[in-house]
Amino acid sequence: MKKILLIIPIIMFLAGCSPTSPKKGKEQSDNKVLLQRFLSKSRFLDNGTSVRVFLSIDIDRTFTLAEATKDFAIAYNLYPDYNSKQTSLGNGNVAITTENASQEGGLLTVWFDIPKPKDLLTGLALTEIRDLRTGNKILNDCFLRFQSGKSSDYFMFFSKNGKTPIARNYFTVQDTVMLKSLSGKEQTFKVFKYRYEFEAAISPMSTTPRAATKSLYVDSSFTVVTNQPITLKSDALYYFTRDTTESYGIGMVVADKRFPKITRPEKLVRPLIYVSTNAETSDLYNSKDPKRSLDNYWLNIMQGNQGTAKRTIKSFYQRVEQANRLFTSYKEGWKTDKGMVYIVMGDPTRITRTKDKEVWTYTRNSQYSEVNFTFTKRSNQFAEDHYELQRYAEYQSIWFPTVEQWRNGDKI
Repeated sequence: MKKILLIIPIIMFLAGCSPTSPKKGKEQSDNKVLLQRFLSKSRFLDNGTSVRVFLSIDIDRTFTLAEATKDFAIAYNLYPDYNSKQTSLGNGNVAITTENASQEGGLLTVWFDIPKPKDLLTGLALTEIRDLRTGNKILNDCFLRFQSGKSSDYFMFFSKNGKTPIARNYFTVQDTVMLKSLSGKEQTFKVFKYRYEFEAAISPMSTTPRAATKSLYVDSSFTVVTNQPITLKSDALYYFTRDTTESYGIGMVVADKRFPKITRPEKLVRPLIYVSTNAETSDLYNSKDPKRSLDNYWLNIMQGNQGTAKRTIKSFYQRVEQANRLFTSYKEGWKTDKGMVYIVMGDPTRITRTKDKEVWTYTRNSQYSEVNFTFTKRSNQFAEDHYELQRYAEYQSIWFPTVEQWRNGDKI
């Protein structure tokens, strides 16, 4: 019993393109954008004769907004699409000021306008962010629609004062937010609430299609008005639409107040499906005492080594938290295909993205020289950035040894 009690506090504290071979091959053709890990995300809103890009940058250090105005330089180029990066339609430098930037924790959000080109329906904004303090630079690609009927191209969630954009697909039950457009137009939205426990991603080696997902049923519905504070006090998936006949509205996950962290034992056991046997998963999921089952699980696979167990627990749930932060779409980030690969494999060496596909490449490992995980963008009414992994049976020679490293306490 003493061993069990030593481990639980640690948990509570943390708590479109052709198929790509999974094994090797560098992709450097002109229609691809080479990105550096997960340091930035972007969204846009229609702003009349221009579009406004909201760029969120994850800064790996403590900083103030005043420091950010001096430490970072941003420049963009506008291209027709991913296939035409030799033809720039415009460019500009973005001055970071207290008027077009906000800071929350380690997240810097900057917004700037790009004039709409004539007679062009879509475009690609490729933005370079330079850290003048470290000399590092990253690229962000943002696909733009200059003419669109999508609600999400005109309306977006902001903080309760209507100033700071929320460039992610979730907020928590304790957050007060505001849905608004840049025009300030008042609009009534119909909101549908879905209470549904989405399943975790299936194995990368599973080439058999998953059984059809159960139908989503509306738990309740109500209306909200833009430009007014909104608080949603029940964790669920919410869908906002101006007109019930439109195909694409705005989806938002509302999570408990600790999200993206998970701390409750009954939730902590769920992501372990990615590193567990079928029997272990069944025991964890069906346990009437998830706290005790969780402790026993970690002690058993670590053969009673408390130090290794604590370090592995810390590393594992840090990845779960980061997966939630980065990949939450219409379901929690750890349940997505990207979240699964990220939790088990970690940060890719490089990411290559096109309009409809994203390739994560991992290199320099004792088990393999190079491996690609290819994610294809799929249409989804709730989320703009929904991707599905292209699965191959051949992944087993890489996946199983990596899972075994987790179970041996070597992935820390």
